[in-house]
Amino acid sequence: MSAAPQDHFVAKWHRREPEMGLAEVFCPADARARFRAWGALVAELREAVFELSDPRVTAVKAPWWAEELLRFAEGLGRHPLAPDLQAAPGVPWRELAGALLRQVHADDRPADTAAALAQVAPLATALAAAESAVFPSPVPSSAPAIAVHLLLQRLPRGLGDDDHARVPMALLARHGLTAAQLAAGGGDALLRDWAGALRDAQPAGVRGQPLFRRLRSGLDRAALDRLAAGRGFTPSPAPVTVWRAWVLARQG
Repeated sequence: MSAAPQDHFVAKWHRREPEMGLAEVFCPADARARFRAWGALVAELREAVFELSDPRVTAVKAPWWAEELLRFAEGLGRHPLAPDLQAAPGVPWRELAGALLRQVHADDRPADTAAALAQVAPLATALAAAESAVFPSPVPSSAPAIAVHLLLQRLPRGLGDDDHARVPMALLARHGLTAAQLAAGGGDALLRDWAGALRDAQPAGVRGQPLFRRLRSGLDRAALDRLAAGRGFTPSPAPVTVWRAWVLARQG
């Protein structure tokens, strides 16, 4: 059987977030295509604004995605992920497109945790609103949890980028490190503190939110717990991840 066009993007997302590939077993089969498409879309948008090493590519790719989101709003999306997403009613695609473009220009090094979260808050808010429409649920998706997710996903590969993964300058000063030393792997204690700060900023409750957000937020918290405890970026064993996802899925 030949692969569907969207499968490439779903596989790319799963390579980056393999825990979500394990967790999706708890998504009902008839909703799984949209679950996968949304996860892959968020990963593509995150890459477009945060993760491209060449600013010239970002200057092209982010506007392309903004235009494509506007096409989603008209039901005319060209991207392979569009068919599974653009039919959802009432999704604020236009607002998400605008937030995406604004995020490209919010690249100042944050002074502290509050500033780092504030920088990504507009995009997180737009993603939360769109996600809550894609997956209607009694409780909307948490924008603060998405903001934490965006910052967590900058680690560890973003440490060597121009934004140094948006680690606050106050943390560098507290630990007496330069950005170059952090990028070279000399900041274990700093990363423990940063993980703790992000974990403190993440809302603790997930009950009632869309399944996608319950799973992603709960797995993010587990990753932050491991990092804060000094266990680095090594993922939990697969059986532990599946058990944790089962617990989160039951909190609907």
